[in-house]
Amino acid sequence: MERSQDTIVIGDPPKRSPPAGTITVLFVIHSLSGGGAERVIVHLVNHLDRRRFTPVLALGAAEGPYLDDLREDVPVHVLGARRARSAIPAVLAAVWRLRPDVVLATAGMNLAVAITRALYPRGTRAILREANSPSAFLNEVRRSSASRALLYRIAYRVLYRQADAVVCQSQFMVGNLARLGVPRSRLSCIYNPIDIARVRALAGAGAGAAFGPASRPRLVTVGRLAHQKGYDVLIRALGQVRRAHPQVSLRIFGDGEERERLERDVRRLGLGGTVELMGFHANPYPAIADADLFVSASRYEGFSNAIAEALACGTPVVATDCPSANREVLEEGVNGWLARGEDPGSLAETICRALEASGAVKRAEIRDRCESQFAAEHTLARYEALLARCAAASS
Repeated sequence: MERSQDTIVIGDPPKRSPPAGTITVLFVIHSLSGGGAERVIVHLVNHLDRRRFTPVLALGAAEGPYLDDLREDVPVHVLGARRARSAIPAVLAAVWRLRPDVVLATAGMNLAVAITRALYPRGTRAILREANSPSAFLNEVRRSSASRALLYRIAYRVLYRQADAVVCQSQFMVGNLARLGVPRSRLSCIYNPIDIARVRALAGAGAGAAFGPASRPRLVTVGRLAHQKGYDVLIRALGQVRRAHPQVSLRIFGDGEERERLERDVRRLGLGGTVELMGFHANPYPAIADADLFVSASRYEGFSNAIAEALACGTPVVATDCPSANREVLEEGVNGWLARGEDPGSLAETICRALEASGAVKRAEIRDRCESQFAAEHTLARYEALLARCAAASS
């Protein structure tokens, strides 16, 4: 990270004052590792209108590939704790020292901001950006600990009411949080910003990750190798797809804690020549643009950046109808197809059906539709309006 002049450990004195008349926004996140929430935060801090806003970033740990993507004028404050509970004192100290107009937290740091909200200086407002479907997350936690799931349910019901606003990534999520007791008046649905021009430029930047010309049909997916993403289900589905399409190939871009297990699944099912685990690639977009289908087998999502970026490349999508924005984003036979979640047979059948129909799909229309729905400038304008509303309520 070549930004030491702007990297501040909490406890150091501030190195610069925000320009007069701007709204100071403190963004709080655990790190800038290669995930969807991290990419959204980087986009926001980089693109907020500097005539109106002064963004400041607080990281649990100064690590992750997206650090290098930050604009040079964004101060980075290091909290020294990646987990929300450990970060609570540092978050509170940062808020009191920096005295931002608005604090915006996401992912694990939502909890730290919600817990400390009542202790903020008069005039500081708090926004939580929910990263996943709460009901699905609670079900996932319940698999290992019913008591822990109950604590999280109470946290949603009690602590999220402390926030001045909560950003949801889908209408599905809005309903989810409302049922958990968060007032609807505080809930805003804002889809994630997709830098469509960047995605398309990278897709055309080189063929390093693209498929070879003889490899058809070609499937691709991108994401963290974690239970949530359902790659175990996808690999089992590929065994069935191969019976109808013996030459099918799947590339999985991403890394994570499930890699060894997934490699064992590939070997056990005899899919070594069919499924490739590619690891993390900074630019998987040539392969996405080159694929016949992008496939998402997630068990739950908030808003899938990977699906939206595939659509930005004009690539049709097969996804599970899981708790997520997928049903809001995909229209059957137009830009994608939905399969039942947790069901390898349904996913395999849907992939085969999509492969039969993909030749009739108009990729230019998929790209245009994506631009009208998810262009970053539309999303940025909605975030700026929400930040301005919250700041005005404090004055």
